[in-house]
Amino acid sequence: MDPIQLWNAIKEELRNSISQGFSYTNYVDTLKPLQLVENENNTVTLQLTTAYEQVASEWLNANSSYYQAFMQAAMTATLKLTGQPTFIIPSVTYVSPTPTTLFDLPEDEEKVQQQNNASLASEFVTQSILNPEFRFETFVSSDENREAYAVAQAVADKPGTQWNPLLIYGGVGLGKTHLMQAIGNKVLERTPNANVKFITTEDFINDFTEALRRGQKETEAFKREYRSTDLLMVDDVQFLAGKEKIQEEFFNTFNAITRENHQIVLTSDKLPKEIPGLEMRLVTRFGQGYSANITKPDLPTRVAILRNKSDLENLSIPNDVIDEIAAAVDTNVRDLEGVFNQVVGKMRFSNVPVTVETARTILETMNFKRQRAITIPIIQEAVANFFNVTVQDLNGKKRNKEIVVPRQIAMYIARELTQDSLPQIGRAFGGKDHTTVMHSTEKIENAIENDSILAEQVQNIREELSN
Repeated sequence: MDPIQLWNAIKEELRNSISQGFSYTNYVDTLKPLQLVENENNTVTLQLTTAYEQVASEWLNANSSYYQAFMQAAMTATLKLTGQPTFIIPSVTYVSPTPTTLFDLPEDEEKVQQQNNASLASEFVTQSILNPEFRFETFVSSDENREAYAVAQAVADKPGTQWNPLLIYGGVGLGKTHLMQAIGNKVLERTPNANVKFITTEDFINDFTEALRRGQKETEAFKREYRSTDLLMVDDVQFLAGKEKIQEEFFNTFNAITRENHQIVLTSDKLPKEIPGLEMRLVTRFGQGYSANITKPDLPTRVAILRNKSDLENLSIPNDVIDEIAAAVDTNVRDLEGVFNQVVGKMRFSNVPVTVETARTILETMNFKRQRAITIPIIQEAVANFFNVTVQDLNGKKRNKEIVVPRQIAMYIARELTQDSLPQIGRAFGGKDHTTVMHSTEKIENAIENDSILAEQVQNIREELSN
């Protein structure tokens, strides 16, 4: 069989099993057939190449949806081509793109210059590839994260209009990158030709540094590459802190994009004003749009995430086993999915029964076990008992020191041990403003450093909660 003919036939079959738009365009249509190799076990390997490392990495996983879809599509395609279904194995290799020579140059010198500039930028600027699995449909939102989810959808529907920039902030592994890339995938589904760029802050730093090293011409090409985007998504902007030259370039890039009413989406581990070493002009720019907080998923959301994952991967996992895993892992989504994969893998390869008892044993070997969730009401009760006041006192408006200090400590511990946002904590304490919560937590944080008695009290309350 001719590899090109075979690949074209397989691609036609894949159109029916892989979602059209971004997923098919990037993870199927970018592949180029190289050759067919016959294996000793009566199978055939179709060797393909790609100019994108992330695409090649995805195809390396034999359990990925692309790999599995290929196997079925190849059987159908070979049956149609030869009358005999053949077992075809995909092998995708990353090949670094090299500059090409333009033989048919346009007459317009300006177009020639633009092409040359684009070629310069493509040599060193980070290529942007979105994860096709990061979509709004696969993001399981808790009640606390509904606001962030809704704003992200609004930005995807009408980029560059009202919420610009959109900043999504929260702890590690909570889904910030998922929600941000869902915006990019949605924009590309609607407008396939949109200039969408996703990078990490480290990518931006490396690209700019390399452009400076190469000289003025490449630096200008870098600026055109970044400032001409319709949608720029930058992950982990907290890493701009302390880098003055980089912050200046990012500030100029930010202004150039928003001036054209194009969209910027950012993620960070905290609010910009809480990032030390971030220039005030960037703090102001980042805060002029909308800041959405992503928090740790509660138990029902963790259960929903694992059931959704189980369905997507066609796994038959009993609900009580999923409940056990969800109750044991309350850190973040990344840990939750990682532990789930480990437990399922150990059950599968150890040939043990898929039961709650088995899951519990595996979880204990991984230092996870069903825990009592620490919530704001539990913290309030522990603090009230420790200082011999009432929860009503903590939630009330009394301003005497005997009440104010325990209230501030309770807010401080709530911010430390839960993923609740400042407004959520404020509402739990009788409708306090989020600035009051911020002031209270900062005051206790600073006081602990100089007051050993206060530090010991806070530690004792922490230990009581952990027990």
